[in-house]
Amino acid sequence: MTMNRASEHSARSGLRLLALPVLGLFLTLASSGCSKSYPDCDGDKTCASHNEVCVDGRCRQCRDDSQCSKLDACMTCQANECVRKPNCCKGDYDCPNGRCNAGECKAECSLNSDCPDGKRCQSGRCVEAATGCTDDSQCGNGLKCKNGECTTACELSTVYFDFDEYAIRLDQEKQVKDNAACLKASSYGSVVVEGHTDERGADEYNLILGEKRAKSVSGQYNVLGVKNLGRILSFGEEKPTCTQENEGCWKKNRRAETKVN
Repeated sequence: MTMNRASEHSARSGLRLLALPVLGLFLTLASSGCSKSYPDCDGDKTCASHNEVCVDGRCRQCRDDSQCSKLDACMTCQANECVRKPNCCKGDYDCPNGRCNAGECKAECSLNSDCPDGKRCQSGRCVEAATGCTDDSQCGNGLKCKNGECTTACELSTVYFDFDEYAIRLDQEKQVKDNAACLKASSYGSVVVEGHTDERGADEYNLILGEKRAKSVSGQYNVLGVKNLGRILSFGEEKPTCTQENEGCWKKNRRAETKVN
């Protein structure tokens, strides 16, 4: 009797020892089988490699605005997707038809009185006021009428730039110096420098590039002693002088023009 009970106890102990690794293997397999893979998820970790978050068991772009604002301050979360806030801006380049004011695109003007001297309000933007001259007698002292606008008696040359550049080229330095000498010898209200680009590139990028080109020329005028330097303007690719799609045409559009009021 004692031997039978001892044998039975030994057999049960052996079964328990055998069951332990089997149970461990079962738990491991069960745990492995429960893990989810993209786009299914049970936590943000599953979605991290796609820069997404877990929402109701699925990887989505966002669960709130905080995920979107990391990408762009003008982005918001709607239906778990990052979309651009209407009329939001980070700078004037986000507002092709106006100005960025406190993070919102607004019209630059509504009346001519909203614009500085020498400009008028047109479609919400302050633009150069047309002089409407027909002969030199209608212009101020030292100015002449050319193409319906009052300008300096001496010639103001266009300054050209290399592709995607805003530094003044060595072969354009003479034009800048001659323009400065012309302006210093003339009578005028203020100088306006306009920056332009060719058609390649995004609209926002070209507006910024045009502004940098205008700043380069205006900054050199300042060094050369030109007075009454007014605002700089960027038209980006909006006002091409040539519309053919080739380098011969594009190089004519990469420019800065100097005008006076």
